[in-house]
Amino acid sequence: DRDITTGKTLVGWVKRLTSFGAFISFPGLFSALAPLEMLSDRYVSAPEDLLQLDQTVVAHVLSVDESADGRKIRVSLKHSVAEVSATQCLSPADFLLDYFGELEGAAGSAELGEIGRRTTVKVKQKQPYGVLVTLAGELGAISADASGFITTDQAKDHLDECKEGTVLPACVLDVDPEKNIVDYSLRSALTTDSAASAVSAKKSKTTKRRGGKDAPDIRQALADALRKQHDTPVVVEVVKEDYLVLSLPAFDNAIAFAATKSYNDRSKPFMRFKVGQRLSGTLVRVEANKRTLVMLQAGSDVVTAPKQVADGGSAGKRAVKEPVDRLISFFEDYQPGRVTQAKVMSIKGTQANLDLAANVKGRLHITELVDGPLKTLVKSPVEAFAAAGVRTGDTIEVKVLGWHDAKVYKFLAITHRTSPLKTVIETTIRPSKLAASNEADGSAKSLSWKNVEPGRVLHGFVKGIQEASDYEDATVQVSLGLSLVGHLPLLAATSSYAVATHPARHFFPGSSIEVQVSSVDKKHRVVHLAPHGQYIAGVDRPTLSVDQLVPGTRVIASVANITPAVMFTHFYAASSLADDSAGPQVLRIQGKVDAFDAVDVLSENPFAEFKKGQLLEAVVLQGASGTDPAAMKIRLSLRPSVLSPDAVSSKT
Repeated sequence: DRDITTGKTLVGWVKRLTSFGAFISFPGLFSALAPLEMLSDRYVSAPEDLLQLDQTVVAHVLSVDESADGRKIRVSLKHSVAEVSATQCLSPADFLLDYFGELEGAAGSAELGEIGRRTTVKVKQKQPYGVLVTLAGELGAISADASGFITTDQAKDHLDECKEGTVLPACVLDVDPEKNIVDYSLRSALTTDSAASAVSAKKSKTTKRRGGKDAPDIRQALADALRKQHDTPVVVEVVKEDYLVLSLPAFDNAIAFAATKSYNDRSKPFMRFKVGQRLSGTLVRVEANKRTLVMLQAGSDVVTAPKQVADGGSAGKRAVKEPVDRLISFFEDYQPGRVTQAKVMSIKGTQANLDLAANVKGRLHITELVDGPLKTLVKSPVEAFAAAGVRTGDTIEVKVLGWHDAKVYKFLAITHRTSPLKTVIETTIRPSKLAASNEADGSAKSLSWKNVEPGRVLHGFVKGIQEASDYEDATVQVSLGLSLVGHLPLLAATSSYAVATHPARHFFPGSSIEVQVSSVDKKHRVVHLAPHGQYIAGVDRPTLSVDQLVPGTRVIASVANITPAVMFTHFYAASSLADDSAGPQVLRIQGKVDAFDAVDVLSENPFAEFKKGQLLEAVVLQGASGTDPAAMKIRLSLRPSVLSPDAVSSKT
């Protein structure tokens, strides 16, 4: 026991029960106390209500106290603390599979395949504890002489009709093949199509039937839910000594089963579960000719059922209407990290507008489509979304990133109580995030001018061209994140005069582009960019750097100011062409054109054809002196004989 330390999880057995707790023994012949308040996540009045002598338990060490009286160890048996996965014991899911495997056998049986099927039964005898019936309709694998039973809870809506010889619609809840006994229900929710199923059928213009071999669509939906491992609401239909019979409202009230006991809980299930009680669980098994199994959430076995409110949800939760994902019941189910389904309603600008339910809206931003650049050339955002498999009218699988206010783009806390109608759910379909665990990934929503560092390489999408003004040069706007737009100076984005003068013909909105953060102006909250890597399809990456500003180099310059003797311009060059981690700075270089260098034939006003903001193709006559960009004055020439000497010579 000297190796026992706080935080360890051990397997032991119940040695003694007292009014103040339970003494647990462990291999090595040492014991520990599990105080009464540490026995369960729910209230326990006496240890005998929960535990039995010699019962195997999983315990979490809370403290180890060395004292003169000896070593005192305190442990917890709470499910929320004592993790079975930290021991050699079967996991809760394996425990459930093993338990029902013993009941059903390896192959199951055809009779179990009839669970959930609708049929008719004939009343044989009415008793105070329930109704005895015989099979009146047809169930392929169940014999007509099988004994049928309906509990009072499952018959209470039709007790007045339960007279000898009466034939009533029923649903098969459970089957005992060995004893030839069948449990039925007369509840209308189980014997008729649910409202959710009717809405689904109306949308698809087909009739969907539940149960057994008549509902491959329901089985497929259950299989999808099993694969995604999402929590789903369940309703207790029958409480038995060893297991529960449940219905799944999200799946047209399909029938499922859950164990009533676990390593640390051998209490009577009738003390913890009540018919009609709503719980939450995760599907563990969906197989033909076997019971569908659900593992209940730890701590969900509270006897008092949640109060219902007017909108049909649980108290404190907000119900959703006609969710696209049938596993969703409440707005609170859309937690960050949840993989769910949404319908694409429209694509506008750089976002797709989604419906996750009739009263729940979502958004898919263009930066959350793919992990890297698009593999195809696109000329609009609609084409970009289509290249990622997103089209208007499609139902797609998305992952929840978070929520933001519909009017003011501001992410909301998990505990927010903003109305669903005033909330937009932010989503992603990036393969790396969909494949990751269902834990929330906040990297996308945290990308902003506050934390993006110079040198970082990013894949973005062209948002548009911001025209030049009296105070700013034209820039290519690049969407980098959900709320982050970077600016790439147009004159730094290309070395082609044709591209610079007609940027909209080359920088198509929605085009994939690779850039590197050049600098961040935190005062004005602006992120400046430089071209990087493969850059953008159809546009050559600029190759101009300060080191290359030697006589004969061509540049694209913008007119800044004009005087009778000199025209002042500026253009852009990189401090370095190396794709290093620090990132190349994009420098704004000053250039000047003397009157003699503006035209081949000097006139009284050589700058008459030029105006402020005009883009010009020029040639460097005199290179940079010094290393300070602000002090550089590059002498340029606009003379045709310098720009195209071969053409001028031929003409002459």
